[in-house]
Amino acid sequence: MLYVTYDNEAYMNTGIQRSSSTPHAATTTTSPAGKERMGKRHLKKDLLSIIAAHHIPYAASASVAYPQDLQRKVRYAMGVEGPTFLVIHSPCPLGWRHDSALTIEVARRGVECGLFPLVELERGALTNIMPIRNPRPVSDYLELQGRFSHLFREGDYRAAEELDHLQALADHNIATYGLRGDGVDPVDTTGVAQVKRGGPLAGRN
Repeated sequence: MLYVTYDNEAYMNTGIQRSSSTPHAATTTTSPAGKERMGKRHLKKDLLSIIAAHHIPYAASASVAYPQDLQRKVRYAMGVEGPTFLVIHSPCPLGWRHDSALTIEVARRGVECGLFPLVELERGALTNIMPIRNPRPVSDYLELQGRFSHLFREGDYRAAEELDHLQALADHNIATYGLRGDGVDPVDTTGVAQVKRGGPLAGRN
């Protein structure tokens, strides 16, 4: 049985309130940025690691920016005996405060900067990743979203500190999962997004 979580990083249907999945420093209706704080104080809950720690047969992360990778993971999960889990990173234009036309670009940058790593785990062990060919700074991802606009105020030392903190989180993900690519790879963040003759490239599984 495949369980799927669509991760839009807040309670979007009820008024854009913060949730455990809301990223650190993001502003929501219940964690507004202001004089006392720079958005949400706590880290985003790592749901995938929590699920994988129970050693289920298969757990993975995916993104709407890479539909062929998502499709491959769903097919693989459906063929596994026992419970499987997939968390899908899915931007919400209203809650994240970006133009809807930028949805895929925002999602792609989230993966390319390392804040949302695309990985696969089987019984708790890492079995596959999507390498990042050219890692972006987290600012490239955050600057497209109004919920992080307070982090780009000139002269505000708190904003600079939070940006450094978020960059450190991304760098940690890249190092922990070994996400930095090595040259050209047909299934890295650049290669897997390309459609060639015969259709989208398949993944490793």
